[in-house]
Amino acid sequence: MQNIFDVAIIGGGPAGMMAAITAAEKKNNSSELSVVLLEKNDSLGKKILATGNGRCNLTNRFAEKSRYHGGDQQFISNVLSSFDQFKTMQFFEELGIVLKEEDNGRIFPRTNQAQTIIDALNHRLQEDKVNVRLNSIVKRISKNSGNFEITLNDGTVINSKKVVITAGGKSSSQFGSTGDGYYWAENLGHKTTETYPALVPLETVEDWPKELSGLRLEGRTFVTDGDKIISEKNGDILFTHFGLSAPSVMAHAGRIAPFFNHKLTIHLDIFLDLSEKDLDSTLIKIFESSGKKELKNALSGILPNNLSPVVLRLLEIRAEKKTAEISKEDRLKIVKFLKDIPLEIKQTRPFKEAQVTSGGVALDDINEKTLESKKTKGLYFAGEILDVDGDSGGFNLQWAWSSGHLAGNLQ
Repeated sequence: MQNIFDVAIIGGGPAGMMAAITAAEKKNNSSELSVVLLEKNDSLGKKILATGNGRCNLTNRFAEKSRYHGGDQQFISNVLSSFDQFKTMQFFEELGIVLKEEDNGRIFPRTNQAQTIIDALNHRLQEDKVNVRLNSIVKRISKNSGNFEITLNDGTVINSKKVVITAGGKSSSQFGSTGDGYYWAENLGHKTTETYPALVPLETVEDWPKELSGLRLEGRTFVTDGDKIISEKNGDILFTHFGLSAPSVMAHAGRIAPFFNHKLTIHLDIFLDLSEKDLDSTLIKIFESSGKKELKNALSGILPNNLSPVVLRLLEIRAEKKTAEISKEDRLKIVKFLKDIPLEIKQTRPFKEAQVTSGGVALDDINEKTLESKKTKGLYFAGEILDVDGDSGGFNLQWAWSSGHLAGNLQ
């Protein structure tokens, strides 16, 4: 079996597959480069199957640097522009995939099946004669006499002139990404920043959200560290048995994780479209028209049935009280609470439940125009392993395609 290659790609996720395809289609003195793609799982692209609820939200029409976090924004912009969302869409359309656009610029295959994307990439890898090695667990990477030696768990040693590490981060470890790449990067002279789960639900100290488990509302959420707002999002809010979830809530995780040594509070405004004054006017009208009703029943026209009793209990207002008996003070308490429901954040859910990793290989020692290491010539990085993470909505996959393509150019 051949164990000497021009290029070795470590990690068969989206960035790795794109890097392998790009490298294999390059010419070296009019001949094709020999490329090996090493993947620890028994198939490529397992994490892709979980994206977009199994439909693969492969990019976003509005992908731009402002939707990404972590490293230097100019670095991120350079990588994205090298192979942007429009080139990505063209790439997949040339693979024979019909795409469709949904709300907020999210792009999906028309089949609504992530497997469509994986099958097309696998076919292209075969066409490009990429040597795909499944169930290949990398134990060690070293560089000797100008070439890289990659030692696998079974003792096999693969020699390569260049290496692209696309091993992912720590998120969703059930798909094979366990943070091994950080260890290899550090051994090859690179710094890694602190890593945290990102795009992951939040656990709260208070346990009352479990009474509302499954209830989904729309509104604004913001997280405070003392009096300072450190993260803010609009969108769905989902109550769970452990706290809060939904994309807009999960978006806070990576931003607030570095502050968990402080007391953090998430605030819910479930009437984003109404000011306190307008919400108060709405309650006045409801109470005036239903003076004989019990308060918990009167509120059913503006709040979900299971939320009203919880709100009233937390405010220590008797739910059976007639609306005609409600004081202005109690009414304003309800208004203020619905515009700012506070919950203390206990922690994020674990890496296993995270969609992406915040933090990773520091960008300082990576060439932003090539993604080659400044520390080790011939070594490249792409995808989630880098200190870049994106918002929900196809942005992280776009980072994988863009960085994988740039690294695979081997400039």
